[in-house]
Amino acid sequence: MNVFGKKELRWRKARKRGVSPIIATILLVAITVVLAAVLYVLISGLTHGPGSTPIGTAFSAGNPISSKCAAGGTYATTGCLAADFVYVLTVETATANFGSVLFEVKTSAGSIVTAASVGGFSVMTISSVVAAQSAASTTLAMTGTFATFSGVATTCNGAPCSASTPFSSIYTIEIDMGTSSPVGLGYSFIAIGTGSYSGTTAPVALP
Repeated sequence: MNVFGKKELRWRKARKRGVSPIIATILLVAITVVLAAVLYVLISGLTHGPGSTPIGTAFSAGNPISSKCAAGGTYATTGCLAADFVYVLTVETATANFGSVLFEVKTSAGSIVTAASVGGFSVMTISSVVAAQSAASTTLAMTGTFATFSGVATTCNGAPCSASTPFSSIYTIEIDMGTSSPVGLGYSFIAIGTGSYSGTTAPVALP
């Protein structure tokens, strides 16, 4: 009599049992979800283009002070025309460079401010020399990066000023607002990210 025959037969039958259809379906769905997630991460990484970093994390300005441009001032040399109204803002935090931002001045209703005469935006060095400057315009909104940079004689961080010059607290932003006083009109200043930056900074109220 074969004592082990029945046990061996039962063992072989047990081996032939498969996974239940419900568990198999759950496993297939789980594997499909994981593969889809991995594929999404890979594709999003490959298509991760410019404009991915919020400009608010890389640049901020503040502490605006209003004044009038000194006599003899010219836009090219002092960042403002003589007797024009001016706002000067400090650079608070920055990892962005000169070519990463566009500046705008807006009304309380959100429209672009139009100066009463030619104005514009200038980045000034600690010695009050123009480092970078937008094209002068009656519309206080940059449509492109800074049009001019200071010559080789005036350096930024030890090198000629250029679009790749990084912002830092040694610079200030000067806005020539034109001949009409903007004080108390509810204007605000914002920076718009360009290149590898996107979005805008929080509005800075101009007193």
